[in-house]
Amino acid sequence: MKNLLYFSLCTILFFSCKHDLEQPTWEVDMIAPIARSEMSISDLINQNETNLNTQIGTDSLVSLVYSADLLETNYDNLLNIESTSNEKMFRIDSVRFDDVVIEHNITIGSVIAELGPLGPVLYPDGQDRDIPEMLGVVQNDTIDIDASEYFETMTLYNGMMNLEITNGFPTNISNMDFVLYNSINLNLIATFNIPLIESGATYTESVSVAGETLDQIMLGIINNMDIEASGGMVPINYTDAISTTVSITNIQIMEATAYFPNQLLHEEIVEQSFDLGNTKLTEIGIKEGYISIIATSSLPDTISILYLIPSLTKDGIPFEELVKIPPNINTTPTSLYFNCDDYIMDLRGKEGRTGGDTINTIYSEMYIYLDSTGELETINRVDSFNLYNEFNITPEYAKGYIGQDTLVLSPEVKNTTIFDNITNGTIDLKQANLNLSIKNYVGADASITFNQFSADNTNDNQTPTSVTTDQNGNNIIGNPYFINRATINNNELITPTITSINLETSEMLEILPNQTTVAATFMLNPNGKQVIEDFIYIDYPISATLDASIPLSFIANNLTISKTIETDLSSDTELEIEELYISLSNGLPLSGKVDVILLDEYQNIIDTLIKNTDILSANTDIENRVISESNNLITITNTNFDNVRNMRIIASFTTSSVTEHIDIYSYYSMKVNLSARFKKIIGE
Repeated sequence: MKNLLYFSLCTILFFSCKHDLEQPTWEVDMIAPIARSEMSISDLINQNETNLNTQIGTDSLVSLVYSADLLETNYDNLLNIESTSNEKMFRIDSVRFDDVVIEHNITIGSVIAELGPLGPVLYPDGQDRDIPEMLGVVQNDTIDIDASEYFETMTLYNGMMNLEITNGFPTNISNMDFVLYNSINLNLIATFNIPLIESGATYTESVSVAGETLDQIMLGIINNMDIEASGGMVPINYTDAISTTVSITNIQIMEATAYFPNQLLHEEIVEQSFDLGNTKLTEIGIKEGYISIIATSSLPDTISILYLIPSLTKDGIPFEELVKIPPNINTTPTSLYFNCDDYIMDLRGKEGRTGGDTINTIYSEMYIYLDSTGELETINRVDSFNLYNEFNITPEYAKGYIGQDTLVLSPEVKNTTIFDNITNGTIDLKQANLNLSIKNYVGADASITFNQFSADNTNDNQTPTSVTTDQNGNNIIGNPYFINRATINNNELITPTITSINLETSEMLEILPNQTTVAATFMLNPNGKQVIEDFIYIDYPISATLDASIPLSFIANNLTISKTIETDLSSDTELEIEELYISLSNGLPLSGKVDVILLDEYQNIIDTLIKNTDILSANTDIENRVISESNNLITITNTNFDNVRNMRIIASFTTSSVTEHIDIYSYYSMKVNLSARFKKIIGE
């Protein structure tokens, strides 16, 4: 600004003056404006406070409008499902094997051949003959019972050895003595004594072989068998036979080296219930989560698990997983995780269940198979397979009865900078309306009880001021306010209910608070379960917002505000300030005093230019409305302005009346103009 004035003045003088051989000199004395600013009532408030706005009424009356979130419920932990099933353990003795079956035949032809060369002559094939009694016709006849396609060796925890003999001879057989040995150590496994098997009949007998060790090759020995007389002519057919079947059934092993067959180890069809307290849910939409299976296997073969949860669906498709648990002799657990994001969990139990739908319950099926490698594997009774599953689910929403849950919100302190620009003084507001708006997105009735609601100016060392009564005269602290439930349309659009609590908070705001403290207790379903099904969406809670409207009609006493003007008053070689003029045009219906402080570029104080200088109130009519500004001129001389880059103006205002509130309108302001008299000799 100074350089521009100097350049203009020099240009005019250069072109208007005569040039002689001797350089002329001029003493330049001029007054020029250097800065201007305006202080309005909006400077009372912090313009950086994002929740605050000014509102101009139809009559131009200014109101401060403040809106901020006050409370919000958090139901993240209300419906979280963290559940672990009971551990399932399967020892090898629960592994069942296919029956071992070995067949052997003794034909009439082979018996006749044992009679020597006369046998076929006396009893020709296809002829009728009278068969006499033949004692000891079969003695020490050995049958190889080959079980090598099943096992190499096997010690049984449980098992039955079964003998089945069908007599296909045309005559009875009797006094059969049949024994079973291991082929390696020839230890006796079982003995069968059969007194009589009539022609065409079948004899069966079973003995327990629990505790026995079986070799892959066993010997069945018929120590004796008699043929009884036919009592007449009977047909001789060399292919007719005595059929012997040896089988091992109900096999449960203690230890074995065997070809373990594919088999179902365990089948579990269950309804699993979750402990949700007094919450009774029928459906959950899963926001995120997982189901896990933790399994430990010391079995030599792979375990397959088919896990079905018909109650858990995504896009209408039920949850189904087929997983493998590899053999692990070190018994290191295998953990499998199944993502459940965006699934829907039906908690009414099995469809069509006896007794009708239930709550908090899912229906699942699990099938556990032992896979066969096709190789000989050795396992012991102590080998086992352990399994349990875990649910860890965070719902997006839930339906049913969400319970009579109480949520206590501890005192929460919120800071506000609304009145940070006011550094001193007091204010008496004519009116300050505050509305608590409680918005309920939960499909359940609720109640809120405020345990604390106060404001505090931490700079005045005074006791915080509490809100007292609402628009109905009820004490807001300790009074339960009922909140109606929200509604939902087609499981998509939630229509919240809004409950308003109106408060008159002049006293609360007159302390110029910089903190508010709120504590409350929310209760869901305060009247218990209703006919209408509840719903809750975790991301759409119950919230409370605070909306305040403060018409600027007040009584002020020494209400102090400040404003900083950026202006460079530092001296240079071109121009020098001889006098500084501060013009205050007060359009506010407030009188007061003003301080002017000089600052450097870093806002450090250099000097106090003026202090406690009176400001005249604007001229008002009988209704205290401004009709004209008052003009205040302050002249400053003999001041060093070196390094001055900023000027801070601190004004304290007081209303003319201590009983009558003054209205502030949008066009009220106080204008601040700075000008200076500059002195400079040109041509020296």
